[in-house]
Amino acid sequence: MICLNSLLVVLSVVIVGSWARYYDFRVPVNGTRGAPHFATQPSCEVGKRHRSYTRGLKPRCHPFEMGIGIYYQMDIMLKPDVVVVPEAPEIIEYNKYRWPGGRVPYVIKGNFSAAHKTIIALAMAQYTKNTCVRFVPRTNEVTFVTIDNTPTGCWSYVGRSLNNKFNLVNLQVPGCVSTGTVAHELMHILGFYHEFTRMDRDNFITIDMGALHPAYQTASFFNGNYGKLKSNLTPLYGIPYSYGSVMHYSKWAGSSSRSRPVMNNIKPWTGDFGNKIGLAATDVQAINIMYACPKN
Repeated sequence: MICLNSLLVVLSVVIVGSWARYYDFRVPVNGTRGAPHFATQPSCEVGKRHRSYTRGLKPRCHPFEMGIGIYYQMDIMLKPDVVVVPEAPEIIEYNKYRWPGGRVPYVIKGNFSAAHKTIIALAMAQYTKNTCVRFVPRTNEVTFVTIDNTPTGCWSYVGRSLNNKFNLVNLQVPGCVSTGTVAHELMHILGFYHEFTRMDRDNFITIDMGALHPAYQTASFFNGNYGKLKSNLTPLYGIPYSYGSVMHYSKWAGSSSRSRPVMNNIKPWTGDFGNKIGLAATDVQAINIMYACPKN
């Protein structure tokens, strides 16, 4: 019903090549008419892309990158209290919180199969095994995360909110339900952004704007999706840049060609960026520092 309902309120659709971009319920990057907008509500267009992703030849990208041009940084749902400024790429969140004690109550909503729930549990178990963060089934907690599977792609809000409508993770089936993708979205809900938005990323990757889909080869789009974030949002914690972080996008994120990647490594690295399995060692380090986990 979510996508049927959205058709009644989405009145303006702009077609760019093969991409449909919805402008209702989107936050402009800098408040100007020509600036890119990002969704503050789920998009059925992203869901359509995911249905195509799970059929036939898959693009050389991770499932959570399918929201390009619609969701902020392709899989982040923006809260109404977020301002994105491209001239100095930064997100200002006025109600940003960590989960107290690293304890994250959750409920699972939607039509996940038993197999899908097992995969979600396996991703959560990576946190239990390697960090002090605990995803626990909700009992009577007031603040909690809802994990749903609406046909709107893979996405999450970033960090804890006192308003549960902003404590959401969406995992469209089947494409978004893998241990790597689930672990990725759960790191967002803990308060993490993407690895390639670190302030020091230019020492480790180059970004080829010419490899993007032609509609996305603009400075405003680049800053809104590939811009570096201030260190208060992407603290380094003294941890080396990680090409294999579960929070790193693939080399082909946003690429218009399967043969020309958007991101390329400067330091030695073999294969694609990110991973499909789950938390990398550097991810574990970052979580343990952010949540002040006691050392083993």
